[in-house]
Amino acid sequence: MSLLTIAQGLARNVGMQVPTSVVGSTMREWQEALQFANETGEELARRVDWGALQASATLTGDGTNKVHALPAGFSRLTKGIAIRTATATLRPLSQAEWGGLTPVQGTPRYFLLEGSNVTLWPFLANAETVTASYQSQYWTSAGSDAFTVDSQTSLIDEDLFLKGLIARWRRQKGMDYADFEAEYEAALQDFAGFDDRSRF
Repeated sequence: MSLLTIAQGLARNVGMQVPTSVVGSTMREWQEALQFANETGEELARRVDWGALQASATLTGDGTNKVHALPAGFSRLTKGIAIRTATATLRPLSQAEWGGLTPVQGTPRYFLLEGSNVTLWPFLANAETVTASYQSQYWTSAGSDAFTVDSQTSLIDEDLFLKGLIARWRRQKGMDYADFEAEYEAALQDFAGFDDRSRF
């Protein structure tokens, strides 16, 4: 399913005329549908650690106490083995714990995550690397966090996506939505379990 077919499914469910276009439509209901679809995608990407949204980045040292910026689209580190060397997993520290460390070069054992920036202790020698595994917030086939053309698809299951969009639309419009939201939440739990990286 693309954005357009998801919107067409929404139209059939809530009794609207089936659209031939969503992005760029001048009709208020399809401008709203685009907004609600993007809100649904953001919610799904935030609530579950989907396998399709897993990514990794190589952090390379330069011999200084460098702050490493994670890639655009970074949402959160994966649970468990988030940052690792070739032989070991690094442990996260709090800001208070980090404050007691003196910068030194060596093989990293700990890390501090601040927003989308990572600092390592000990810090890496020049050209040495670690790998960071993370969840991306980019949930569309275009590698973005929002639909921008009708033909884009969701990297998250689109039947689940449609259920979420229907529940959101009905709630926003003051329509009866309780059964639709319950069905969406049950499906979300199921799909999260299939992915085996639930984050509720």
